[in-house]
Amino acid sequence: MKRPHNLVLLAAFLTCDAAAQPAELSLPNVSASPGASLLLSVRFESRLSSVAAVQFDLQYDNKVLTLTAVVGEAARNSGKALYFTDLALNTRRFLVRGLNQNPIIDGNLIDLFIAVNQAALPRPYTLQFSNVVGSDTSGQQAYVLAADGAVTIVGAPDPSSHLLPGGVLNAASLLPGPVAPGEILTFLGAGIGPSSPQQSDGSPTSTVLGEPPILFDGVPAPLLYAGINQINAVAPYEICDKATTQVLVSQRGQGVAGVILPVTNAAPAVFTADGSGTGQGAIINEDQVLNSPSKPALRGSVMTLFATGAGQTDPTGVDGQVAAGTLPKPLLPISVWIGGMNASVLYAGAAPGGVAGLLQVNCIVPLTAPTGLTVPIVLVVGTASSQAGVTIAIR
Repeated sequence: MKRPHNLVLLAAFLTCDAAAQPAELSLPNVSASPGASLLLSVRFESRLSSVAAVQFDLQYDNKVLTLTAVVGEAARNSGKALYFTDLALNTRRFLVRGLNQNPIIDGNLIDLFIAVNQAALPRPYTLQFSNVVGSDTSGQQAYVLAADGAVTIVGAPDPSSHLLPGGVLNAASLLPGPVAPGEILTFLGAGIGPSSPQQSDGSPTSTVLGEPPILFDGVPAPLLYAGINQINAVAPYEICDKATTQVLVSQRGQGVAGVILPVTNAAPAVFTADGSGTGQGAIINEDQVLNSPSKPALRGSVMTLFATGAGQTDPTGVDGQVAAGTLPKPLLPISVWIGGMNASVLYAGAAPGGVAGLLQVNCIVPLTAPTGLTVPIVLVVGTASSQAGVTIAIR
């Protein structure tokens, strides 16, 4: 049942006319088996209102549901970033905002990758909104309603693949898609990370991870991180020139998830400062200071960005190798566009001291580049472009 969360919002809803109805957040009601992996989206509907930022708390049973949140398409396309913090073990606060005051468009605001505990009991588990606040394009309060969702556990534990739907993501953009040789990836799914017996408060007591945890056509992928229901790894260079690759995720030597992924020559994505895949890029200014609205780059200065997904290199990429000595460079041509202007590339290759697959690009900020706090920046490898919504501050 859709309902406002307090009487003030209810009064506002009852007194406004149809053309000014409050915006609404909503989550679906779904059914799942114990041990299942789900992808649920927090939907946003503007309802002719003009909301530029929104904040809310989401309460859930953390002993049963594990949540991983990424920016949804509606937020990305509106130039917004996602911020969140855990107020308690079972309550997470979300904030969607940007430096721009553009209204948020309708669609998926936040994508929630949810892993269900194998021991979940058969009953509904509510995903409950609270403390919902919004602001409009002029910075004034905007009323936002919210409709709770729920995951209802039914049936026996799911013995099938536990890889989340769309749960193989580029680690820089946090977007799914074809994988490229040497691409740094994030895998999300129920039970794919270290096994972790939980204490009564839901906290882990130990971790165990089988080796090798991820295989691409039988080739081990270099492991960068392993957490509960999440693994970060690098796609082996051996998948180069293949049309598809079969991925097997294991735990304690037993396969727990598998998927066939399309392979592409390049799938570039730029790392961002907050790790959300959108907003301020992880970009270093010429003075070696991290670029930010308070530390903008100068036109004509040299800047450095970091990315992944550039594909095969020369010399040929070696899985898991740390870059030193002769630095491999992508086989495909590299270009950078800042505010629609072509930036002269001084260097594009392996990041010294970084794992194979991490790309460093040094380029000159065009003298004709627009100034501002959120100037768009795009990396192009061959004919493939990096994700939209990454920005740089320029003055």
